[in-house]
Amino acid sequence: MKAPHLSPRQAEVLAAAADGVPLSAVALRLGMPRTQVASRLSEAYRALDVAWTSRDQRRAAAVRVARRHGLIPQPLTGAAK
Repeated sequence: MKAPHLSPRQAEVLAAAADGVPLSAVALRLGMPRTQVASRLSEAYRALDVAWTSRDQRRAAAVRVARRHGLIPQPLTGAAK
């Protein structure tokens, strides 16, 4: 299987949605319509081969795959030491 690829906009939307906020909050944060956010996420799910996953687990699966392949940033963990 070849490595997945996301467009810059798909990666941006998935990264913004990675913390589980509603699509309307992602749309507001990125200054784009909610329908466009939903469309970009659907495209990302297909590109990452997680579109088949149940709806309630799809976003988390996409985030895991994208982070594993370095397509979106890893979450910040803990305080700096």
